[in-house]
Amino acid sequence: MRITTRVGAHESSNAIIDSIKGLFPDFEPENQIENTPYPKNEVWTEMYGNGGSMDYFIQALRDQRILDTGMDAMTMDSTENSSLFRLSRQASIVGKVGFVLEGETTLGGHFDVLLELPRLISWIEKATYHEGRKHVPRSVGDGYGMEMDGSSREWND
Repeated sequence: MRITTRVGAHESSNAIIDSIKGLFPDFEPENQIENTPYPKNEVWTEMYGNGGSMDYFIQALRDQRILDTGMDAMTMDSTENSSLFRLSRQASIVGKVGFVLEGETTLGGHFDVLLELPRLISWIEKATYHEGRKHVPRSVGDGYGMEMDGSSREWND
């Protein structure tokens, strides 16, 4: 897993690291961005690094009861072996999952999560499984997922 985010001249890199660690506690940036006084020379700098385990993130999806949303959002921009999705930094600083859809902006910014794993789609389906799928089966690409704008395609009664 690779996590990437842009750090603005007006932002604290330490606060951004803390935000990412709200969902990925093992995150360690590969490039250290110094917290220098404002104004800074560079308007934007990219921070990136390995996110570690997905366990804490998946548990957050489970605790928030958004496993199906997680499955849909994590697979919108995916192939069989890779997936790219965006998360709100403001939500993650308090351990909450807030997906940021393509074209959306969010207060506090976002970070990108790139997952690469053989048979990743199958792994995501299993990791987001819950007992409700016994009554309303779901899988990636089944036509019941959310649209690219976040709206529902289909409702089950």
